[in-house]
Amino acid sequence: MPLRSRWLRLAGRAARAGSLILLILVLGPTLYVFFTPDTRPPLTLPPVPGSGPYRVYVADWGHHTSIVVEQPPGWRLGPPGQEGAPFLDYGWGDKSYFMESDYRPHVLFATVFLPTASVMQLEGRRSPPRVSGGARTVFVRTVDGGTLHALLTELERSIVHSPSGARAAPYPPVSGNRGRFYPANGDYLWAGACNWWTVRRLRGAGLAGSAKGVFFSRQVAGRLRGFAPAGPSGLPEIR
Repeated sequence: MPLRSRWLRLAGRAARAGSLILLILVLGPTLYVFFTPDTRPPLTLPPVPGSGPYRVYVADWGHHTSIVVEQPPGWRLGPPGQEGAPFLDYGWGDKSYFMESDYRPHVLFATVFLPTASVMQLEGRRSPPRVSGGARTVFVRTVDGGTLHALLTELERSIVHSPSGARAAPYPPVSGNRGRFYPANGDYLWAGACNWWTVRRLRGAGLAGSAKGVFFSRQVAGRLRGFAPAGPSGLPEIR
């Protein structure tokens, strides 16, 4: 067989093998997220005092989104040193990338394509997130006490808790991060990443549509229900 024909056959085989690998890397995580049930243990929180209204924010930080809720009076869900903060900022992500800032190629490959350990970043805030404070966009809406209770339950269930209901201890403080990281429930991979998680948790409280197909932060806004862009005061913009 001529050398050129051999090279063409080898190239064809390599192309088919590459296509198969790519298909597996794309479909595998998608099927994993679609068919893996929600295994987060149930969690019982005390009733939210009063009927509200309470404010809920969704902040887009460029490639990552987080959910910021107004903490009910008397509650102390904030991280150590920020327990009674007026606002709680919840963000979920991959442990190696999000918490450890490990960007080595093999770690990034595992983060994107393989189920990896996740963490919850929790920060206590004195005021709501604002575009002037680093967010690309911020959306806000008000909810009643029952809806806030449902959302906080969704968020807290993403943090590992003991059978008695106590949170797992946070990881040691990370330099340059104002919040704390906690061990989280759920595997991280590209088809079930941070922006998917944001919509999924909001949907659990009736505040968003389906999370299917949500990969990028810009997709989150289109799934929100009842939210409006937040103005400088932290309240909905008046147009």
